[in-house]
Formats: sequence, structure tokens, C-alpha cells
Amino acid sequence: MDLSLNLDGTHVLITGGSGFIGSSTVTALLSAGARVTNLDLHVPNPFPSGPNYQYFPCDIASESTLIDAFSSASATFGAVACCIALASLDLSALPHHESLADMDVEQWRRTQRVNVEGTFLTARTWLRHLREYSQVGKKGELRNVGLIIVGSESGHFGERGNPDYASGKSAVQYGLVKSMIGDVARVWPGARRVNAVAPGPVDTAQFRRECAENPDQLWLDAQATTGLRKPVPPESVAKSILFLASEDWSGSITGQILNVDSGKQGKVMWMKEEC
Repeated sequence: MDLSLNLDGTHVLITGGSGFIGSSTVTALLSAGARVTNLDLHVPNPFPSGPNYQYFPCDIASESTLIDAFSSASATFGAVACCIALASLDLSALPHHESLADMDVEQWRRTQRVNVEGTFLTARTWLRHLREYSQVGKKGELRNVGLIIVGSESGHFGERGNPDYASGKSAVQYGLVKSMIGDVARVWPGARRVNAVAPGPVDTAQFRRECAENPDQLWLDAQATTGLRKPVPPESVAKSILFLASEDWSGSITGQILNVDSGKQGKVMWMKEEC
């Protein structure tokens, strides 16, 4: 039984590949022999070296920029077989509120525009890219064809201070994934895989800084509410994405959400001093 990922030579495009989870995923993909295109507003630091990596600045909320980036990416590495839609405004970048009553409508609109519309545009650009490639008679030349949307445990359990973020993640990891599973197979016969990864609190440098500023956060987010009582290493999320990218490992899995969240069971609703 061949237990390799067989991602060698596969062109994988990832949005948001310069961030904490993104950079771990890029490293994992390159280690697996994939050709990796990173679309991100931020230049990766450190910048991966080697012939199998390329970076293009890109705003996922810009339709024209995404189209140009996909074209540039395919000009070097060939058609994009696997797309990882990771880029979004995360909780560290968004203002937090005590209540929905305190949130400005412009914050809601901006979050939905980037996290929902931007993910939609990424998925649509990839699907159109596949359709164009299929029309020139090259359907049999790509392996590991699939879409992986990176959602969040917030899409399951909500975020009292950030319903904009939670609602956006619910939209893409449920509605968009389920809507596409029958769509992709019609555009690219044999490509039946559209899935999501929903990380819990991830043990990044940013999460550690936030926990240092708020002593309750580690307990609230990653201990009291999880079976493993700890945050998720970025490498664990990256390896889960690679599992879904490999058709040899996940060829019969589609329309699913893979929860990489240390066994997240929900949210603490009330602190002791509030009861």
C-alpha cells in the first residue's frame, strides 16, 4: 500500500500563505514536493526559497487582482489543481465589542466583504480557471484537484464579541462548501472534493501575546472548552490541509468540515463573577 501523499509536482495555490497558519502550510506543501503559489497582501517573512515557490501580492476582495494572480501563477507552474482559500480578516485584526449593539455596520460589511465575498471570489476564480483548462482537452493531466476552505471553530460556536467573524466563517464552511460539492464535479469530472478545515485556537505568537494581555483567554479558549486542554499547533492545521489536498489520502471525502480544534466543545457563556 502506497502511503505517500503524492503531491509531487501538483500546483497548489494558497491565499493568505504569509500568515502563521499559512506559512506553516506553505512549508508543509513544499516538503511534500508540491509547487506552491502564495497570494497574500503581505510579503512572507522569511521568504521561502527554491524553484517550487512563488509569491504574488493579492487582495482577495479584488476580482481583477485575483484573476491576474491566477494567470501569473499558472504561467509558471501550470494550471492550479488545488486551491486553499485561507486568507481572511482574523480575530486578531478585528475590533472586539462587548455586544452586537456596539458594532458599527461598516465593520460588519468589511468583514463580510473580505471573509465571505473574498472566499467566494477565490473559489469562483479557481473554478473558472479549471473550466478553461478543461475546454482545451486536458482533463486527464491534473491530479489532486480540489478546494479547501479554511474556516474556524467560531463558525460552529459563534463569537459574542465578533458575530461578524463567526457569521462569515459559518457562511463559507457550511453554505459555500455544500453548494460546491456537486458543482466542481460537473466542471471537472473526477474532481469531487470540496472541504473545509475549521481550526480552534492556534498556538501562534499572536495568540500567546493575547493570552499574556488577558490571563483568562488561554483558559476560556483552549483549556476549559477543549478535550485536550491546549491550543492547536500551526503544524497540525497544516498537516490536516495536506491530508485534504492529497487525493490518495482523501479521495472519497467531500463536503466535510475537518475540525482541528483540540476537541472544542463550545464557549464559556458566563464568568464566575457574573453568576
